[in-house]
Amino acid sequence: MSVDLPISDSDASPEWTRCLAACIGTLGLGALLLFAFMIAVDPYDSGKFGLLGIDGVNDRNTHTAVASHARDANFDSAIIGNSTALMLDPVELSRATGRRFVQLAVTGAGPGEEFAVLDFFLRHHANVGALVLGADPSWCAHDSAAPWAAFPYWLYGKSSVIYAGRLISWSAIEHAFQRLSIGLGWRERMDPAGSFTDIWPAGEFDEINRPKDPPPAATIAGRDVFPEVSRLDEVIKKLPVDVAVVLVVPPTLYPTVAQPGTVAAAERQACNAALRRVVAGRPHSNFINYRIDNAMTRDRANFVDFIHYRPSLAARMSEGIAASLELGNAAKIDF
Repeated sequence: MSVDLPISDSDASPEWTRCLAACIGTLGLGALLLFAFMIAVDPYDSGKFGLLGIDGVNDRNTHTAVASHARDANFDSAIIGNSTALMLDPVELSRATGRRFVQLAVTGAGPGEEFAVLDFFLRHHANVGALVLGADPSWCAHDSAAPWAAFPYWLYGKSSVIYAGRLISWSAIEHAFQRLSIGLGWRERMDPAGSFTDIWPAGEFDEINRPKDPPPAATIAGRDVFPEVSRLDEVIKKLPVDVAVVLVVPPTLYPTVAQPGTVAAAERQACNAALRRVVAGRPHSNFINYRIDNAMTRDRANFVDFIHYRPSLAARMSEGIAASLELGNAAKIDF
């Protein structure tokens, strides 16, 4: 009678080793092919990679979509800010000024994120026509803010290696297939100018989003210290003199406008003065303060909430910006 002997570990080991090696090899090859696909598509249209010649993105997330718009050579001028600048229509500004504007506002952004976008735009445009920057209250802080963890600095930075390291993620893969769909003609690209004038739905005023004015300075001397404005001044001074710059303080509903004689009013005046100095003497440039108490900012129909305004106000603001790009600080601002 024959007896089946158990297979020893030494007999099974080569088979399991070959199987494991095949699995690891397959996974490695799959990862390599996926990475090659991501490089070829360049999911965020960053310009760092991309071998397929696909134009644009289909992306409603301003954090990532702005990169594609910012490097588009069809534009020479930019609107930069956060959601309080989104309603400024780049198409209307282009029509009014003869320049070619692109909307680069990033929702939730502060000065640090806006500097990243501005630097990205300037790196991709040797000849810049004009810059319009929405200076919301975050620019008036007396201390620099920490980097915002949710913002993709890696997308706007100079390093292709760091960018490549972010391409193997579910979000990047989703963006890659969106881009591939554009290339195959299955999906339309977003408006290259980045217009978001339809972002706020029609409806009643919503009692949310009061402006986040920074804490006042600890001393009177400290009231004139604005690190982000100083940094902006350094950036603007490096631009060619023919680059027009308009700094715009967005309007807010009138109850949030500082009352004369208060500490808040003194803080606001100091910040406005610092912003005005950044463009003082620069041709075709201006500082415009739309955060005032007047008939337009008293009408709730002109606002979505305390800080986000509707097209009615955006159109009037665009008129003042266009006039400033033509006449500088001699422009008549009717608001």
